[in-house]
Formats: sequence, structure tokens, C-alpha cells
Amino acid sequence: MGKALVNKTIAITRSESNNTEFIRLVKQQGGIPISLPTIKLIPIDSIQFLKRFSQLCSNHYNYYIFMSPNSVDLFFKLVKVNNLSRLLEEQLGKCDVIAIGPSTRKKLESNNVLVKWQPEEYSAFGVVKLLKKLQPKAGTRILIPRSSASNSFLKDELDSMSIILDEFYIYYPQAEASNKIWIEFSHQIRMNKIQAIIFTSPSAVRYFFSILREVNPDLIQYIKKIVLISIGPNTTMELKSKDIVPFESEVHTIRGTVQLVNRIFSKE
Repeated sequence: MGKALVNKTIAITRSESNNTEFIRLVKQQGGIPISLPTIKLIPIDSIQFLKRFSQLCSNHYNYYIFMSPNSVDLFFKLVKVNNLSRLLEEQLGKCDVIAIGPSTRKKLESNNVLVKWQPEEYSAFGVVKLLKKLQPKAGTRILIPRSSASNSFLKDELDSMSIILDEFYIYYPQAEASNKIWIEFSHQIRMNKIQAIIFTSPSAVRYFFSILREVNPDLIQYIKKIVLISIGPNTTMELKSKDIVPFESEVHTIRGTVQLVNRIFSKE
């Protein structure tokens, strides 16, 4: 990467605590990173998790699929709280584990989980392509621990392949409260001091605009004048639903989005 981001302020819809890589990459190029806390993840009740997971474990799964680092963190935390580690170990020993991308894979491996597969394209579309390549037989059963806000794309696609998908909703997202970070961000938007915003998920798009309307609804007109980056196709669709056509990263990772921002500003 070059120095196209020198003195440019790049915001991302993630809290600072989950944003080490982004901050490092932007600063490395002389840019100014802003972490916008957009989503608060609320795990389901521990007793509810215990009951549901125990029910699911009566099934034989051919695959477990993990769709984000957050889902790994919350899933394994709830497993440990409920003393279900041995049961999970038995489950994972009988199936193949798929990680949507390298960050999710790293989280799984840190929990001593062997990841068998990872799609070439780090998105739900990539997961579907991988499964079609693996050619699972009709009746193959898959478990995905995930957010209750997830869309129906995977379910619809796997239904069409005669695959049984159990979606285990282990958390639900809420919009973060507006705070001094958002107030300062709104001032910078109005003064044209933000050069790009990276959106990391469809939920992040929804909550970003919800928070922005709360802070100052007039700022939405300024947003469309900024370079807007989507991490992947589902996030792009959510932005398009708001009449915004973003640049979409071909590599659906934080590094991929920063590389795209770099290429865009390198052309100036």
C-alpha cells in the first residue's frame, strides 16, 4: 500500500475494541481512523441457550458454519458458561467446520477447533458456492450459530439444494446509543472532514443511519457526498435500499476494504 491516505479521515462502523487491524492499516498509511460504535450485541439468556443447544444436539450435523468472529466469541462463551464444552466437542468431532473467512477461522482455531473449509469469497454467497462445490447429498444437515437479524439468503439457497439448515440465534443486535464519538463525527461530517466511511455489515448500515438520524437528521445529505465502501454484497444491497450505491470490496475483509479506499484515493 502507498500513502494515498495521508491526512485523510476514514471512518468504519465498528467499535474501537474490535478494530485493531483497521486502525493499524489506516495509521500505517498516514490516515486518521475513526471507529464508530454502531452495534451492541445482546446474547440470548443462558438458560435459553442451554435448552435450545441441548435440543439441537439430538440431531446429527454434517457441517457447522460460523459466519463471523462475534458469533464464535459469543457461542463459545455461552457453551462454557453452561458447561457444555464436552458436548460441543463431541458434536464438532462428527462434522466438518466451515469458517466464512480468515478472522472467523482464527477465532475458531484459538478455541482449538479444526476448520476444514473456508470459501474463496468471504461472504454468504461464498459459502453457498463452497457447498455447491462440495456437493452434499439431499438431507445433509447444517447448524449455524448466528444473529437473529440475519437475512434469509442462506436458508433459501440451502432449501433449494435440499439441505436442512438449523439457524441457532444466539444473539440479537441493538443500535448503540449516540455518544461523544458520534457527536464529534457529526461535526466532522458537516465540516467535510470525513473522506470515506466503511460499512461492515447490513446491520451496521441500518444502525448507522438510525443513530445518525438521532444525532442530526440533516447530516444524511452530507453522507452521499463521501466515498462509501461496502465490505460485501449483502451490505451493498442494504445501502442500495437507502438509495446509496457504494464501492464494494472484492475481498470481503477489513484489509480488502482499506485496500479499496487506497486505490480510490490513489487515482486523485
